[in-house]
Amino acid sequence: MTVLPLAALASWHLVTDRAVVTSAALLILTTSIVPSLFVYGAYLAGMITSPDLPRRSERLQPAVFATICAAGAYPLLWFVDAAPLFLSVDAALTLQLALLAIVTIWWKISYHAASAAGLVVFALALGDATIALPLTALAVAVGWARVRLQRHTPGQVVAGWASALSVLWWIWPG
Repeated sequence: MTVLPLAALASWHLVTDRAVVTSAALLILTTSIVPSLFVYGAYLAGMITSPDLPRRSERLQPAVFATICAAGAYPLLWFVDAAPLFLSVDAALTLQLALLAIVTIWWKISYHAASAAGLVVFALALGDATIALPLTALAVAVGWARVRLQRHTPGQVVAGWASALSVLWWIWPG
């Protein structure tokens, strides 16, 4: 879910050329489309009761699969000579997904809140406050919606937001 706007944001900050388009497409394919197809396939096979994954017990296998896909994207991005920003984004996503998967073993955490907060952190790391501010409002709205729809507790949403701090390790300019 997060990858589409992350790839767009990364592309916006880079020169538009074939390598950027290829890198964005690879990132979207490996960290969004393939894991989504896995969840849908698991649903069709009866391995999970809903593609929304409302049960924590059904979330671990898709969470681990998504983490493996994100980790697998790194060598592919390196092979196509992706810009360092794309490598950093993928490393950050892998770290965040691994953290979320570990937490999922014991507790249901909001991946939606984590994704929205990750976008905010990424925009701030790029030094783009004009995008970070509306993304912050979006992250708050996503968190509110998850609680309002009774998909998560406020604590699960806040924990999801906090997981975005793991992204700082890989993408904050230094």
